[in-house]
Amino acid sequence: MAIGTNANHPIGYRWRSSKGLIIACIAIALFTENFLFTFIVPILDYMLEERLNVDRSNAQHVISLVLSVHALVCVVVGPLTGHIADRISSRKGALLVSLSCELVGTIIVAAAPSVAILICGRIILAIGGNAAWIIGLATLADTVGTENSAQTLGTISVIYNSGLLLGPTVSGWLLGLAGYWPTWSAAIAVLVVDMAMRLVIIEKPKEQKDVEATAADAGTNNSLDETTPLLQPPTANTGNIQESASREDTVQQTDGSLNFYRIVLSHPRALTAMACHMTSSLVVTSLDTTLPLHVIRDFEWNIAQTSFMFLLIQLPQLALGTYTGWLKDRHGTKVATGVGYLLTGLLLWLLGAPGHDGFSFIGSGQKGQIIYSSTLLALGFARSLTIGTGVIEITSVIREIQTEKPGIFGPNGGYSRAYSLTNFSWNVGLLTGPLLSGSLVQAVGYYYMNFIFGM
Repeated sequence: MAIGTNANHPIGYRWRSSKGLIIACIAIALFTENFLFTFIVPILDYMLEERLNVDRSNAQHVISLVLSVHALVCVVVGPLTGHIADRISSRKGALLVSLSCELVGTIIVAAAPSVAILICGRIILAIGGNAAWIIGLATLADTVGTENSAQTLGTISVIYNSGLLLGPTVSGWLLGLAGYWPTWSAAIAVLVVDMAMRLVIIEKPKEQKDVEATAADAGTNNSLDETTPLLQPPTANTGNIQESASREDTVQQTDGSLNFYRIVLSHPRALTAMACHMTSSLVVTSLDTTLPLHVIRDFEWNIAQTSFMFLLIQLPQLALGTYTGWLKDRHGTKVATGVGYLLTGLLLWLLGAPGHDGFSFIGSGQKGQIIYSSTLLALGFARSLTIGTGVIEITSVIREIQTEKPGIFGPNGGYSRAYSLTNFSWNVGLLTGPLLSGSLVQAVGYYYMNFIFGM
């Protein structure tokens, strides 16, 4: 009889607890969070003017407020979410709760009769989405090994970043083709499918993960056959070593739990990871906040054409995500990320040139529209070099610290708290991005707003 089999395992235990399925399910959960976050972007102007009767002159201010409140909530609850998540043994249950919260928030946003109710729905949606993001990344870090981690995360980023692409694309097209409620039904359907997948996967107990992780290392030194006793008596030396290790781990866990943020935030690479994450979110939210109104007013485009602009930004990231992850695994993140941010700054400046307040020789006609669309496509390429850098770096920092001092961050590790830090920096960008970009557009115009962000 094979050692380790269990007749009490549920049906399909092997494939339902497999590494591949868990990674796929978490990637889809992250996809859903991004999908819902951007889903409202191209239809928010319609919701405010047609359903909530917000004056058009005040639309930009309200759009900035609605997008920023999501980030404000995440900034406040993010560290607490990470702290709690590292102390929960079952992340599957936590993910289900967070997705349920997102479902409730989505329904409230769709049915909101006023701006106040709309903001309340965004708050609930933000709480659930923030938890899903932090817990999902922590689960990925536990599941993905150290080998080719950047390439794996790059491949996964293709999936969850497609949510940023499909969210505004689907909502913009459906609103024009099918109407308001069929549009929101698509968002609800995505959430329901995601929750169903959470029910399918089975988490392995942490003890079993630890045994499987060490089995390969031990296999070269020890072999089991039919004559090997299942239970072997411990030697005196073994007992002393275990007792000493237990005392050391207890001290490390207690000290690390109390000083996690001091330890991590004193690491330069962790601070770099947070800075990269915040910069990326500033770029994303400046586009989300100002692009729809700019192309509608200057180019006289409809919602479907506006949604296509978000497609141009995301396509290069989807095509190159796996390759740039492989590149970072082989050569590190420094060069690729540096080149990516340099190109991003130049392209943001060029993005402001077409339009009424840009360069007169470009204008807002066909020439200006072609330059604008081409710049967005190039911006997507530049972002493919920078995307995921923050997560890759913070993951490497935590692995490095935990390898040097096993157990320092507690029995469940410190990944959730680490990702709450990158999530915090991302949401600081999400919070300030809409307010800053919206205010700059109203104060100095679209061109100078892009020029300032490019700097």
